[in-house]
Amino acid sequence: MRYRNETTEKTNGIVYTPSDLAQYVANQMLGNYHKEKKTYKILDPAIGYGELTIALIEALYERFDNPKIEVFGYETDYNIIEQTEQRISDFCHDVKVFIENKSFLDSTFNESNQKYDFIIANPPYIRTQILGAEKAQEIALSVGLDGRVDIYYAFLILAERLLKKDGIAGFVTSNKFMTVKSGQTVRKHFTFKTDILQITDFGDTKLFTASVLPCVIIFRPKQITKSETVYTSVYESKKSKAECSVDNIFEALDDSKTIELYDGRTFNVIKGTLQADPNGSSWRISTAIRNSWLEKVESNTVKYFSQLGKVRVGIKTTADNVFIKESWKQEEYIPELLRPLITPKNAGQISADNDSRWQVLYTHTVVDGKKVAVNIEQFPNSLMYLSTHREQLESRDYLKKANRNWYEIWVPQNPNAWKKRKIVFRDITEIPQFWLDESGAIVSGNCYWIDLFDKTLEDEVFLALAVANSKFIEQYYDICFNNKLYSGKRRFMSQYVEQFPLPDCTSKKAQSVIRATKEVVYNSPSRQQKKVMLEEISALVESLFVS
Repeated sequence: MRYRNETTEKTNGIVYTPSDLAQYVANQMLGNYHKEKKTYKILDPAIGYGELTIALIEALYERFDNPKIEVFGYETDYNIIEQTEQRISDFCHDVKVFIENKSFLDSTFNESNQKYDFIIANPPYIRTQILGAEKAQEIALSVGLDGRVDIYYAFLILAERLLKKDGIAGFVTSNKFMTVKSGQTVRKHFTFKTDILQITDFGDTKLFTASVLPCVIIFRPKQITKSETVYTSVYESKKSKAECSVDNIFEALDDSKTIELYDGRTFNVIKGTLQADPNGSSWRISTAIRNSWLEKVESNTVKYFSQLGKVRVGIKTTADNVFIKESWKQEEYIPELLRPLITPKNAGQISADNDSRWQVLYTHTVVDGKKVAVNIEQFPNSLMYLSTHREQLESRDYLKKANRNWYEIWVPQNPNAWKKRKIVFRDITEIPQFWLDESGAIVSGNCYWIDLFDKTLEDEVFLALAVANSKFIEQYYDICFNNKLYSGKRRFMSQYVEQFPLPDCTSKKAQSVIRATKEVVYNSPSRQQKKVMLEEISALVESLFVS
């Protein structure tokens, strides 16, 4: 195999498929396909070195007697094509191979008359930010997508259009599209246009060398009759005790159990069915136990976090090195516009664990009820300091296009909102970290915050803090969203936090939780005391929902 340029591969979203995963995809596809034909047409729209295609060819030869096979592929790297054609020929010289040196997406914007029996792919993962807004919009319009686009969304939708009526597709993709807001269009499309036969979420199993959390999805065009989608989830668990040991993750996917791999890692395998709402809400795995638990939770829920306030991301300066510093003492001109800034370093459960404050040069205010940039001429030190970075700040072309001043923060949020009480939380963390801030500080862009409505009751705020930091919410998150990264870290994004449940705050038990939460906030317990108090609060929260 030729030398692989890892920088180029990362930029272009290239993640090559391991052979054991390729064999798994091929076998699952044929496990759902039982029609014998004279000729099978295979499409691999991102063929690379042909690992997936070769695995499917091998599976076809094992299943059918001397099948005729035609392979169609697309590959943007000309140097790979010859090697891939040779690999397929070495495996079986009877297979006809047609690989085009172009992007699959460029070839399929106009509806193709060619249909395929099998489409198998590990498409590139490229987000809008890397792809470029103009190209992303072109792709999005061509396949009916909206919002932020990851390029593999288009591959998924186009595959459904290019399958024969009795065809079947197997894709290896990032698992993000199943839960994130930008994947809603894809989820809707699949619900109405396809039969999803099987999903296997391999989570943090590290099947790839790249930091991709992969899933395998097997689907076909919509049929009259359809059975439930088999959904298998595999995630590492450092707290569970293994029931058996296996050498390969693929040996352990038949039923729910906890397994230990040869390298000592422990994984929970959960097998159930797909819970997919036609409106495109997050997909989740459904089991009898989980459904019963969620029914109890729902029966004890009176409102959701979205009804307490607007969940917002922190400020985005797009020039943090200029606007944000831990200390400004070394600067020749100390800006007058400095404001305290909350960062993940402050993070804690219910209350902040660290009082240290970074500072941000904040360039916005409110005039006549409207958010405006300050008149920088009125703040000479701030102007002198910012002028030393003017070249960098003026290079932000998007500010010019928006008719904004060169010295502005790109996303300042509402300057009046900072002075109000707010709940701040970390985006990426193993355990939830939501804490109350009453200092009037600004929130940095790597945290989120709940801009509480004026009508939200004080008791609701403290009960929400208790719920958000509990073991209960970890379980709720994993059942409903399960957007985990490596090492068990969760993504506490606004779309998930908005759906967190809140029980009745007037009950006797809820009032106990509220009092205990206020003690943590206002009585400054020691680290050990706080730990004990959090455990007691967490147990009470669980009893509010599922007792």
